[in-house]
Amino acid sequence: MDHIAEDLNIPSAEMYDSNMAAVAVTIVARVVIGPMCERFGPRRVMATILIVGAIPCGMTGLLSNSAGLIVLRCVIGILGGAFVPCQFWTSQMFAPSVVGTANAISAGWGNMGAGISYLLIPACFGGIAKHTGDSIAWRVVFVIPAGICILVAFIDYFCSTDTPHGDWLKLRRQEAQEKDVVSVMEATNNSECADTTLAPDSEKKFPPSTSSAQGTNDDDESISDVKRTESGMDALLGVFRVLIKPNVLIMVIFYICSLGTELAIDNVVGQVFRTNFGLDPATSAYIGSVFGLLNLFSRLGGGLFSDFWAHRFHLPGRIMAHFIIMLIEGIALIGFSFGLNTNLGGAIALMVFFSLFVQAAAGTTFGLVPFVDPVNNGKVMGIVGAGGNLGGLIFNLMFSKFQPDFPGAFLCLGCITTGVAILGCSLLCVQGKTLWHLFGNRYP
Repeated sequence: MDHIAEDLNIPSAEMYDSNMAAVAVTIVARVVIGPMCERFGPRRVMATILIVGAIPCGMTGLLSNSAGLIVLRCVIGILGGAFVPCQFWTSQMFAPSVVGTANAISAGWGNMGAGISYLLIPACFGGIAKHTGDSIAWRVVFVIPAGICILVAFIDYFCSTDTPHGDWLKLRRQEAQEKDVVSVMEATNNSECADTTLAPDSEKKFPPSTSSAQGTNDDDESISDVKRTESGMDALLGVFRVLIKPNVLIMVIFYICSLGTELAIDNVVGQVFRTNFGLDPATSAYIGSVFGLLNLFSRLGGGLFSDFWAHRFHLPGRIMAHFIIMLIEGIALIGFSFGLNTNLGGAIALMVFFSLFVQAAAGTTFGLVPFVDPVNNGKVMGIVGAGGNLGGLIFNLMFSKFQPDFPGAFLCLGCITTGVAILGCSLLCVQGKTLWHLFGNRYP
């Protein structure tokens, strides 16, 4: 982005505006994409997002002014919504006992893309610049991620399926037909009852209604029974109904303090080491890339930890797993705030330590999300996912206000996270289960 700003003479204030515009679009996109996953299935939604985002990405080389950059980044920001069909897809494909691990590894490797791009794109830019110069190289290099997005979109659409049971739209039509059959049978039965005496209960045989299972609290129901046949207006109203549910709001706050923290630190970690230790931009950037690359296994660790506790203690176990990880995250952030006043090696070690738990907390969050409101799974995932980007925006503003006092910013962030872990996990109730059910053997 520095090369774009320099070549087009875009002031830093307008570059900041383009960043905020991209984040804002991603927040809205995630909320909208959730209901779309329920209606059209994750495969089609994912492929569409990748194609829509890839086109403006490949057209970056046509930029000539700041207004064009803001518009382009707004459209590219839609790519951030790909997180929602990703998590919705894994929730549909994998059993409840391993859904935490499945969600964590897919999202963690997605976030790891930030660390990879930190290394890959500058390297590609440097290679192209040797032959064309900087002003041409930055215009060409964006074709690479655009091409990758288009390739993955085609692979998703033509080489995969929505669920273990097949295509989403076919299942949706089948579900609608089954409901019609049930309605006809009920109408026929009522007509017969009006003319004759009631048959004994043992002789009444109706096909089981899919909605009857939705009210159960069993874990096995938690990632099934998604509404596929909602109208557009019902889906829109459903988003607002889901949004005001206390448990959903708590999960949003959890994700603000996990992914939101990660996104904000991704943006400032290089600057933190430059400011506090006087490093050159290249060295601080490589140190900062470690933060993103840890997603290779750290978020996966959170998902595994959530599934491990759930295997023994069910849903209360998942809440306890999240509490432990998030509490350590908060304490580690506080520790890093003091570590910035020590030596470089100690600060890097503390960064690695807290980043493991920041990213693991995102994994334990989405170990819980599929169980919060399974009938509206897509909407919940979209809303909670948007919360992560909102958190990134909030904490970016916080870092800008504290700058250059980065130790103070990390101390504040750690205290917020610790408080959210204690209060949020104490209040969270998922399918009638709370953290307190662990005591007195009330978790089964």
